Amino acid sequence: MKTNGPVPAVSDLLLWQQIKNSNESGLRKLIEKYFNALQNYGYKFVRDEDFVKDCVQEVFIDIWSRRDRISTPDSVRAYLLSSVRKRVLREGYRQRINRDDEPADLENDLSFVEFSPEWSLIEQESLVETTQRISASLNQLPKRQREVIYLRYYQNLERDEIADIMGVNPQSVSNLLQAAFKTFRENWVGFLLLTQLLDRITF
Repeated sequence: MKTNGPVPAVSDLLLWQQIKNSNESGLRKLIEKYFNALQNYGYKFVRDEDFVKDCVQEVFIDIWSRRDRISTPDSVRAYLLSSVRKRVLREGYRQRINRDDEPADLENDLSFVEFSPEWSLIEQESLVETTQRISASLNQLPKRQREVIYLRYYQNLERDEIADIMGVNPQSVSNLLQAAFKTFRENWVGFLLLTQLLDRITF
């Protein structure tokens, strides 16, 4: 009997369980699903494609090597983003120490880099100018405000998930979002453009 419509995507938790059961297919599918997004996130901290790619690969290698004892996260995507963030910052920190004798500030030396007009994945030509103007406004925000905007509206993560990834409490996430939108409200043009864009994004 034929069925209509696309085959439902395998859930993250099912893939995670397959990995815990030593099913290499589960690992491969998880890599295929998230590798590019994880590499893009890591690249916002360190503009070195090969370095970030290695960090993402090492995260998956670590998951596989610890599959028999690793716990199942509430959100696989949030877990992966958090793992990549920590590894990129940690390995970047070590490289800074090895490169010079000056002390490195883990959070402040590795800045969350600028948004590009493609950050929203919007392809409609009518929104190109809008996204460019929004990107310019976003890039004026402090680093941590930029990151929380990215995780909330690009990765569509909830407040608690963002808090876990950034290593802060949920209220701090809310404060960062409020501060970012306060900046936009002070610039009514930027605020209205951002509201227009978010209304058109389907998560």
